[in-house]
Amino acid sequence: MKCIFLFESVHQVMRAEKVLKREGMEVDLIPVPREISSDCGVALELPLGLREEALRLFKENGISIMKCYTRDQGGKFVPLTPSLSPAGRVEKTRPRGEG
Repeated sequence: MKCIFLFESVHQVMRAEKVLKREGMEVDLIPVPREISSDCGVALELPLGLREEALRLFKENGISIMKCYTRDQGGKFVPLTPSLSPAGRVEKTRPRGEG
């Protein structure tokens, strides 16, 4: 399976691609699929198994993503919540007790 990252600008997509390729990751620039809307017309596609590592690298390099998607078994795009383990990694959910 693959995941697709959307960014705020083409510049951010290019930076993200450069960072991931520098780390030897398999990544492709693709047009944003019609089923997904974005201000930027280009997205990054990579194997789903590399998602956590990609998110870590984006955080380390100050690259913010808009959204991340994968396809379900029916071929429909499903948003993935950016979530990494708490050990210094990106996490969109609030810790317990905050709210």
